[in-house]
Parts: sequence; structure tokens; C-alpha cells
Amino acid sequence: MIVEVNNLALYEHYSGFEKFRDNIFRCKVNLLAHLSKTFTDAKFVFYNALGEFGLIEDLEEVLEGFFHEFEVIYKEIDLDFNSSPVNNVPQIRMDGVVKKLDEAETIGLYRLPMASNLKCDYTNCFYLIENFLTEDMGENTLSYVVDVKPRNFAESNITSNLNTIAEKYVVLKLIRGEELCF
Repeated sequence: MIVEVNNLALYEHYSGFEKFRDNIFRCKVNLLAHLSKTFTDAKFVFYNALGEFGLIEDLEEVLEGFFHEFEVIYKEIDLDFNSSPVNNVPQIRMDGVVKKLDEAETIGLYRLPMASNLKCDYTNCFYLIENFLTEDMGENTLSYVVDVKPRNFAESNITSNLNTIAEKYVVLKLIRGEELCF
């Protein structure tokens, strides 16, 4: 039996989601563990497995820990299935037939303009909120949390007609004479 794995990109960089790098790597390694336990006697062929910042030696060392027989194709090849557990339900090709791995752990990476409607279609999700927030949204969310509470009546009066957190943040920083940090 031959099991083909495509686009694992074990050492890929996901811009903005550096804080979650270990979680993403662990999810990909868990996929390898799942494959090795499910298809114990198979030969594995990996396409696009390295990722942007990986070393061949590191990749092969990880794969040797899971698989007895495997081959890595380092030439970039465009295939009709995607085995990455990131923003995707992984698929493999087994003896020429594409099979979806519904039971595999997955991760969703979401870049959102606002912290409303945080949906998650995967096992775990991580969010990058691109606007200011007034409170921390938890360990799965990256955002710039700011304090926009007026300290006195004058600040309250000035900011009462402002609609967004960003507007309030900038105005309060300016009237307080504080440095703007972005």
C-alpha cells in the first residue's frame, strides 16, 4: 500500500501567527502520528513536506521517528489533494484514491478585522484581530488590547461621539499627551 501526503509543510511560517507556532507544529506532528498508527504497513510518499523554514535533515529525522518506509519528493509538485491540517481537513491519496481524514486534528487560522462572530470549523482555532480591543479575548486570540476609559469628565465629553475603539484610543492618547503605540 502506498500513502501519499501532500502540502504538509512541516516548517511553514504563518505570518502574524508566530505565537501559535508550537501549536501548529504539534498539530502537524499529530497528523504524522495518526497516519503512522492507521497505516502501519504502508509506504509513505511526501510531497511539499518541508515548508519555508525547514531543513531537510530535520524533516527526515521527524519522519524517521514515525515511518519505517518513506520517500520525500523535494521538487514542488501541484497535486489535487491537500494533507495540511491547517485551514483544511486533511486528505491523503491511498493507492491512487483520495481519502479524507475526518478524524484528524485540525487548526484554523483566522485573520479578522473585528472580534465579532469568532467561528471555528476546525478542532482548534486561533484568531488574529486586526483592530484594537478593550479586553483580552483569551489565549487563542492575538490582538492589541487598549484602555479607552475616560479618566475625567472632559475626556468623557470628547469621546462620547466617537464610534470605534481606534478613534477613542487615538483621541485619548492625543489629549493626554501620550505616545501613540501601534
